[in-house]
Amino acid sequence: MPVVGWAPGRPRSLQTRTRGTDDHTGRQLMTTERDALLEAIRAGDEELSTALVEKMDVAARSGCVPAVTQILRGLRPENEWPVFYAGRLAGLACQSTPAAAAKWVLLINRLRRHDFPASSAEILAGRGPEWLGELAHRLAAELDKERKQFEGTPLHYHLVQNLIGLSGCATPTNFGYAIQRLRFGGLTNPDAPILVPIALEVEGFGAWMGVLGLASGLVDMTASGKLDRTALIDQCLGRLFRGGRPHELRGFRRLLDDLALTDDELADRAGDWARLAADADAPTAGDAVQRLRRLIDAGRLDAGLLADTSRDVLARPEKGLVSAQLKHLGQALRSNTDGAGQLLTAVTVAFGHEDNAVQEQAWKLVARHIAAADPAARAQIVEAVAVLTPDLREQATAALGESTPGSERTRTPYQETLPPVVAPQRTAGPPETLPELIGEIVATVAAPHASTVESERALDGLVRFAHRDRAALAAALRSIPAKQWPWQGESHFASGCFPDRLPYPVAGIGVIVFALLLDGFDAESLPVVPPEMSDNGTGFAPQCGHCVFRAAWRARIFEAARAVLAVPPPFLLSAPSWRTGVVDADVLMDRLAEYARLGVTAGPADFDQALLRVRIPSGPERDRLAGAAAALGTAEGTRFAQWLPSGGLTVVEESTGLALPALRDGFTDPFRRLDVLLRKHHDGGPINQDLPDSFLYHQAARPLDLPQWVATLPLVREYIAAQMISTRAGRTDYTYVSDLPLLAAADGPIGPLFHRLLANTLSRGRPDGDMDALLQLVARNEINAKNVGERLIPVNKRGGRQPAPDLLDLVTEIARIGAHTTAWNILAGALPGLLSGSELPRRLGALLSLAADCASTSGATGSIPELDAIANRTGSSQTIKQARRLRQILTEAAR
Repeated sequence: MPVVGWAPGRPRSLQTRTRGTDDHTGRQLMTTERDALLEAIRAGDEELSTALVEKMDVAARSGCVPAVTQILRGLRPENEWPVFYAGRLAGLACQSTPAAAAKWVLLINRLRRHDFPASSAEILAGRGPEWLGELAHRLAAELDKERKQFEGTPLHYHLVQNLIGLSGCATPTNFGYAIQRLRFGGLTNPDAPILVPIALEVEGFGAWMGVLGLASGLVDMTASGKLDRTALIDQCLGRLFRGGRPHELRGFRRLLDDLALTDDELADRAGDWARLAADADAPTAGDAVQRLRRLIDAGRLDAGLLADTSRDVLARPEKGLVSAQLKHLGQALRSNTDGAGQLLTAVTVAFGHEDNAVQEQAWKLVARHIAAADPAARAQIVEAVAVLTPDLREQATAALGESTPGSERTRTPYQETLPPVVAPQRTAGPPETLPELIGEIVATVAAPHASTVESERALDGLVRFAHRDRAALAAALRSIPAKQWPWQGESHFASGCFPDRLPYPVAGIGVIVFALLLDGFDAESLPVVPPEMSDNGTGFAPQCGHCVFRAAWRARIFEAARAVLAVPPPFLLSAPSWRTGVVDADVLMDRLAEYARLGVTAGPADFDQALLRVRIPSGPERDRLAGAAAALGTAEGTRFAQWLPSGGLTVVEESTGLALPALRDGFTDPFRRLDVLLRKHHDGGPINQDLPDSFLYHQAARPLDLPQWVATLPLVREYIAAQMISTRAGRTDYTYVSDLPLLAAADGPIGPLFHRLLANTLSRGRPDGDMDALLQLVARNEINAKNVGERLIPVNKRGGRQPAPDLLDLVTEIARIGAHTTAWNILAGALPGLLSGSELPRRLGALLSLAADCASTSGATGSIPELDAIANRTGSSQTIKQARRLRQILTEAAR
């Protein structure tokens, strides 16, 4: 037998390999062929491996597939690509069925994400047209799974195309192949008429069509008869009805523009344009409105359909769209008065639009054509006048010459609509069972930032159950899988001593849990002052806002841990009665009485926190509690008896700002530190690098924990506002905004600093929590909305004043819920500052329009002198018109 594939330079073992001799068995012959193929693949010889496969029979080829697959799966970088090229082609040639060949192609794609060249089809040329056609369609179907249909080159598209050419099979009609065929073959390929309708239904084709400018080619295809024009128009409409991304829909709208629809084509689809105008996205609806205008101008739009469509369009919030439809209605009314009644009643839908300019445009249109209205339509118009702003309503009432539901003779006094006052929420009682406690502890320790209420409840529960049976509590904690504790693997805890650098995951109640889990833990190693608050001999006493409040919390944690490992008290004195952190005075009195009965000495940090949380009653109740506390005969009772008549924690104005002088006498060090004007958490200044990692973590990365601040000092919210401003929380940290209602619900008087903090929050355009806080404070009559407005407007370097980007949206939302007086007070406070700057702010016309609406609705009076400079200008811009309107409303209301 001749030598197979002889060529200089090839491995000797391959050059001498033979097909076999007459005395060999068939199995030996197959093994020899298989070995030769595998050695050629390992050598990276694509030509030889292909030649060897061609000489094999079907059974031999199939037997080689597992070994070839194994070679490709085990490739190494140093010989990867030559072996890969040889193996992928040989493996394809070894497949016996179209299904197996398709599976091989997909396997190669998964292994290396590398394309099969189109020439790969030639190795399969002897398989017959039917075999090749089935493979082509199988691979074409896989193109549907491409993630990015319009980017890159699909890994086997060109192979599919070559297989189709070799087999002469029918064109695949799946969408994945249609997209790729149009991408690479364009609209001139013979398959385009079949594939275009399929591709048009694919998400993303509209955007891709617009990018490549295919619309003109599609128009040419309709002109030549290759595409059905009517079907193409209807398909575009169907895609617009479906909706989608802006770029996607823009492509179909442009295609409709390029098709230059005739009046007949527009009229045949009048109902479709009406539906799009009512329900589609704003750009699509705008195009539909313009097409309806063409039908109006041509006199081919039924008045009934126009009226029905207008009611839907005029109810939309988009000012430009509504204004355009009103203009079209004006044109229809000028062209033909038939059906004027139903068109005018449709116009009244715009009376309720939130933009005053739209309301004014709608009323002027009605006033211009009211004579053409029949009595029934006129009655509906009179009824609809009630939803106009008060100033326009008065104009309409005078023009109509009859009383309307909103006229002065029938209008009821304005009532401010505010959300109901949220009642204070009590905390849940302590966990009643050990499994309940364990579940709460695991959830609290594992949570990155457990809520203050959850942490306080878990801390109190730990102390209570340790007092009942510490061994049972420790056993229950040890039953928890180690992977549920965030500090697993912390080898430096093995000594049982409290480390100098405490990792953050055990900075909370995890300290107590760890102490109970670790045999021999030295409770006395827990410091009284948390490590991050120590100056370490450097003289630098940290006053980071995050760290000072957290230090007070950790001092209580360390104290509780020492107590739990020694003599646990029956409960904590400072456990909150309310979700803000407040402790009821009678509750604290009962706890102190139980401590006295049991002879338990209170932990200093726990008692400090309890005093800062207790809400002191007034009058006889305070005197009764003070007498009962003194009668206990304990140091804690005596201190509580002295605390009650002193007024407790009060805020005092000092030269350095607000202060809490009560903390300077008798309180432990972590709580005395709260009586200091705190620094911002990181200002780029010097940081003591010798401080523990936990301090540096809080210094640079930890977000503001406002609930913890409130829970620590729940009775002095003005002081917390001062500390937040001092730490620049309002400028650098927005995480507190959603917690702002909690601060609003806390106790204590509100002063200028709280107003300033709220204004800072509003001016940042983060309305998720600030509006709720503002409205709650207004509903409780605790805040002056005008003072907030005065602090809203920042001054830029050029002396100009600009409202916050979302201020208009925020105040609009306040007015929308019915709080027009509150909205007006905010704007009344903000407008003088806005109008007195060297440059007028953007969107001033909209702000003035909103102010006029709110002033008119709420019956506001007064004057804004800064308004005259704008109102007295010549011109007809919305800013000037709304300034005049606002001045007129304020002037007339004062009469």
